Amino acid sequence: MKKLSLPPFSSFRDVGRWETYIHQKLAPFEQDLSKYLKFWYIESRENSNAYPSQGMLTTPFDFLPFTQKVMIEPEEMVHILRVRQYFLELFNHPDRIAELKRIQKTKFSPVPKVQSIAMEKTTNRGLAVSVSDLGISVVGSNRSRVSRTERFKNGPFIKLGKRARSLLVGSAMPDIYGSVSAIATMAQCLCLVGVPRNGPFHVIQRQVDLVREVWKALKESEVLLDRSKEDRAFLLDQWRHNVMGVLETEIEIALQRAQALYDIGVRVFRVYSPEPGLSVLHTVQALRKIFGSKIEIFAGQVVDVDQAKQLEEAGADGLYIGIGGGGRCITGVRSGSVIDWPQLLWNLRGEIGIPVIVEGGASDHIAVTLALGASGIGVSRIIGGGTIESPGGMLYCVNKDGKLFKPYGGEASARTKFLDKKMLPFQLPSFVEGETSAANITFLPYGMPTIPFNVFNLTEDCILSLVFRAVQTVEELHALDPSPIRQKTEVGEALQKTH
Repeated sequence: MKKLSLPPFSSFRDVGRWETYIHQKLAPFEQDLSKYLKFWYIESRENSNAYPSQGMLTTPFDFLPFTQKVMIEPEEMVHILRVRQYFLELFNHPDRIAELKRIQKTKFSPVPKVQSIAMEKTTNRGLAVSVSDLGISVVGSNRSRVSRTERFKNGPFIKLGKRARSLLVGSAMPDIYGSVSAIATMAQCLCLVGVPRNGPFHVIQRQVDLVREVWKALKESEVLLDRSKEDRAFLLDQWRHNVMGVLETEIEIALQRAQALYDIGVRVFRVYSPEPGLSVLHTVQALRKIFGSKIEIFAGQVVDVDQAKQLEEAGADGLYIGIGGGGRCITGVRSGSVIDWPQLLWNLRGEIGIPVIVEGGASDHIAVTLALGASGIGVSRIIGGGTIESPGGMLYCVNKDGKLFKPYGGEASARTKFLDKKMLPFQLPSFVEGETSAANITFLPYGMPTIPFNVFNLTEDCILSLVFRAVQTVEELHALDPSPIRQKTEVGEALQKTH
């Protein structure tokens, strides 16, 4: 095949040039549609035939009436895949990769303490402030205008652990990331992404086999076509280091799972427990003792400053915070817990020297979350829900109104408890802390049901968070002193939204 000329990054809005490039690059595959779509047909199966991916999975606890299941038509699927390819090529453009390499050589900049009247007042008054209570002012009139295109050219990337990565981090939810295509796609978007341990993947061998297929999918990525041998090697290595094996905190089973994943090439791990306690610390210590500096470790969920310091001292490369504030999570309701992670995030400033990833509603409030001191933002349904990459592939349920969707529940939903086999007698789920709902085929009226489009859309939010503070990097946003964070009024909240 004739070597194609990759358009310059500055032309990423050039419709004709980029569409021509994508058409030419995919032409050999599109000549044989059945061959081109083979991988996606494999992903588009129901659970009993979907191993190791989760597949289109319905359970007795979904309570989502649907009339039928349908497959996206091949011609429409080809169009979606062209869009997907465009964004993957853009994310991995040589100009962006050059910036990624530059940041890779730097050290993480710890988030400094700065002043904030809003945060000080809420702390002094003993208020449990949530991220929805906060806003961030437009500032920067005394600085040069910040280019959106340049910010996208530069990522924005941050040193997240031992590697430079996107600010967006794929969660551990099996209904989103329980497929080969979802994990492989997020990795190619230069995002960290978890390989779930819940649902069908509580079986170690299935989790291991899922990673094996992810390695294969990455190696066969169309992005690698027409790249030099050196570029292919770098991208593959970078992508593989974005795949993060999720572990429980029961040490014996966690180490067994970690060793099995390590043996097939996983070098990044997330130690994950939603409940507080010493088990996270002990698991991190055990992992460091066995694997030393050969692996990266992200640990959570952290609930106070002392725990964060202990985990950093034990060798964690990054931390997770945030419990119960997601769109479907009801942990806060059932445990009577306030969703006050903004205060913890603020209090961690100047106390630790490693990055913090925030889950639990952070993706709906990106600017505020970054301004509070986050280096990464956990994403689930807003990135992968209802996409062709999520479990089920091209296969969707159809509701009575003719809308396409896929079932979606969190790690503690009744459907996941059923799949985890965490049931009481008479098939009753225990400690349900999440609702099951529908992930519609798109969450934007002009959207495309593919992860790269959603990553791009949310990356735009990250960029606008910088642009309207006239800063070039997340580190500069973290260092604004005094902080532009404000407490919102009810009227302010209403005005901020469309109305």
